[in-house]
Amino acid sequence: MSVTRMDGLRAGTAAGTAVGPEPPEAAWEAFRRAAESAPAYREVLRAAGIDPASERDWDAVPVLSRRTVFARGAAGWLAHGGITDAVEIVCSSGQSGPPFAMGLSGAGAADRMRERVDGLLTALGAGPGSPSLLVNALPMGISVPSDLATCATPSVHPEMALHVLTCLAPAFDRVLLVAEPLFLAELARRWAAHGPVHPETWIVTGGEPVAEAWRGHVCRLLGLDVHRVTISMGAAEVGLHLLHEVPELALARSIAAADPVGAARGTWGELCDGAYVPALLTYDPSRLHVETRPDATGIPRLLVTTLEDVPLPLIRYDLGDVAMVLGDDASAALAARTGVPLPAPLVALAGRGAHLRTASGARVRPEAVRERLFGDARLAGDLTGRFRLRATDAGEVLECHLEARERTAPGPGVEAALGDLERWLWELGGVPTRVVRHGAGAYPYHPEGDWTHKARYLDPEVAAA
Repeated sequence: MSVTRMDGLRAGTAAGTAVGPEPPEAAWEAFRRAAESAPAYREVLRAAGIDPASERDWDAVPVLSRRTVFARGAAGWLAHGGITDAVEIVCSSGQSGPPFAMGLSGAGAADRMRERVDGLLTALGAGPGSPSLLVNALPMGISVPSDLATCATPSVHPEMALHVLTCLAPAFDRVLLVAEPLFLAELARRWAAHGPVHPETWIVTGGEPVAEAWRGHVCRLLGLDVHRVTISMGAAEVGLHLLHEVPELALARSIAAADPVGAARGTWGELCDGAYVPALLTYDPSRLHVETRPDATGIPRLLVTTLEDVPLPLIRYDLGDVAMVLGDDASAALAARTGVPLPAPLVALAGRGAHLRTASGARVRPEAVRERLFGDARLAGDLTGRFRLRATDAGEVLECHLEARERTAPGPGVEAALGDLERWLWELGGVPTRVVRHGAGAYPYHPEGDWTHKARYLDPEVAAA
């Protein structure tokens, strides 16, 4: 078995971690298929001196990035008949700016997605004699097809979504709500304030890293058990719902979050700096080959290879996320610590690769700050969850700008919480820190009420590093 080692993390932190499974024969078939059908990929292989007909060293196969594939347009990367033969074009969020990524769905892709959605609904008890409501509150027209549920598509219109949940949902036996985290948090606050929540509510979220403290906040608002909120991770260019939680993983993460440092021993080590617990996700190995590979700084990045015959074949594609594939020993250690049996394969997803370095050399990751904000009840109810980290004066000062939900000045409890946050950030970053709370409408980094665009948690020049 080939092992990708984490040279950038201190030795002895994570026995059995960063282990990617040996690529199955399906991965080699996808590699050769892409080389045959995509002219631009053939050029990449030629430049690397790779003969796709004879190559058998997977580590020698080039790693692809969004810039590699999309900088000059994706036409040369498309298989089959090109873009005009695609059944659907899936747009990316555009979060990282140009070049914009995209995905293409071929014939049958919508049917396969419908089967996955209906499979989830069936597991929740849906059926012809038990009506279900699927509320799709995702932005940008992302489709969540189903034959088992009645579908409502309020998108990111909070008043319309609330109307569906309060006035229409009671007629159904269960509600499956699909939305991105910050919009969901706001919707949950309004739904809880409106009155009783549908007792059979299930939530699927993703689109950006999801803090375990965020899940706790939403579950408390809506009176839900932890396993009723599920994380799903995908990307436009490789497909939706690629990596996902099952109830056991949601429960294990919530238990591990009580002791992030202890949970990291023998599992993911210093991947999260001991500040938080990564998302624990599984995937279908018949659809995807997943591995991790250290970047230039030694931090393991998540690479995926699409195994199915798709219009846009991507081999060893770097999604820009920090992650580990947990081997048998790490999975067993986590299962023993949490008391929860865990499925395989298992990936620990720490979040995006971008972070901020202060003059002290400390790394400040948005994921750690997100956990802190939603983990403090005084701040979780006062803030939207959007924030911006900035290093000023050559990194000698760390700034954290926060967006409040209300235009009013913070009360004493929030003032005290902001002071606690400032001290925590000072300790985390090792430099003097300034926390600024901006009232609703005054936050300078995101338009008020804009739920379509994802928040940017770092200055663009930092995020691009």
